Amino acid sequence: MEHDLVLEGRVVVPAGPWDAEVGVTDGIIEEIGHGLKGSRRIRAEGCLIFPGFIDIHVHLREPGWERKEDFRTGTMAAIHGGVTTLADMPNNPTPATTVEALALKARLAEAKALVGVVFYGGVAADDPERLVKLSGRVSAYKLYMSETTGAEAFPAGGLPRVFRLVARTGKPLSIHCEDQAIIDEASRAVDMSGPDAYCDLRSPRSEAEAVAGVVRGLRGERGLTANVCHASLGETLSLVEGARREGLRLSCEATLHHAYFSRKAMLDNPLLRTNPPLRGEEDREALVHGVRDEKVSFLVTDHAPHLLEEKEEGGLAGVPGLDDYSHVATWLMKSEGVHPTTIAKVASANPARYLRLGDRGEVAPGKRADFTVIDLHASETVKNDDVRSRAGWSPYDGREFPGRARWVIYGGDVLMDDFEFVR
Repeated sequence: MEHDLVLEGRVVVPAGPWDAEVGVTDGIIEEIGHGLKGSRRIRAEGCLIFPGFIDIHVHLREPGWERKEDFRTGTMAAIHGGVTTLADMPNNPTPATTVEALALKARLAEAKALVGVVFYGGVAADDPERLVKLSGRVSAYKLYMSETTGAEAFPAGGLPRVFRLVARTGKPLSIHCEDQAIIDEASRAVDMSGPDAYCDLRSPRSEAEAVAGVVRGLRGERGLTANVCHASLGETLSLVEGARREGLRLSCEATLHHAYFSRKAMLDNPLLRTNPPLRGEEDREALVHGVRDEKVSFLVTDHAPHLLEEKEEGGLAGVPGLDDYSHVATWLMKSEGVHPTTIAKVASANPARYLRLGDRGEVAPGKRADFTVIDLHASETVKNDDVRSRAGWSPYDGREFPGRARWVIYGGDVLMDDFEFVR
């Protein structure tokens, strides 16, 4: 049998990486083995062939903030970073809390997106019952416990009701865990003159208390699958682990920037303001260990693009990240001892399972032919000029990474070929 494409290299499967060939026909993985024939062959000797990376936490900004990003530029950044599927968050100027808003997003993505895009439905504070009507259009729901870009804080007292409603849909719920009352209290006491004072405004306590509240709520709704967004504390990982021991369906994600940077970096680069903020070195190390030990379920970007002048003049929270997914993934493998099979879990298999995308997330016969091929020896220094996101800058500008994505394939179509964009 001659395949449309044969990809050869070190294939990352659950049992571990092994040298093999992957045969692709009509956008589907047909077989894995040796001696396969194909009309096109990609020789990726020395590279790791991962299932396409899936980022479950992305803000593509469209509609409403197209000056920052849209579905075309955001998915170009995704390809650059090796991401073949992403989940778009609901906090746009017109929040994705209605059927109409989600239908518009879907039309825009279909016309512009270059990789797979699925959607979160927002939980409206003024009418949480509305979320049930969205279930056919979303892969998951998102709830904000604190104010952030384009979103109001959901009252903590309403969590049990929302948990029951989301559980009825059978979809998972991702939660931004920062306690707004604690932030408001800190705003009256914190001296904001220092370059890293924002880290005290949105304190570790605000996150830990919010996560603890989520755990208490889940005890009353054990049918719900929930995820703590952008965990920034070792304490958060401990709370999530404890919840799992109780049999609760709770996971957590770590962002690239929380794993790579500590609070100290803000002294030199105020552009690193994020929600939640960067934490101390001990917490940063705890996140990396959490990825390595698989206490963290998802590696995400929390891609939150703002134009450089908006960051410099307005102090907005959020950083772009899609362009640099494979950079940080290779750093985790080569510098921090994270095994490739673990990267395959946190970047592909676990996200696919969470979003109920059963056709992807693993290099196996019958799955979509989505691949992220990483060259661990192609070191690169990040430059703002190379960024594909409309934001036009990277928080990693000037940083050298040990490797990056070399080929990116989506549904059998080669989107990046030997580091070069095909389209």
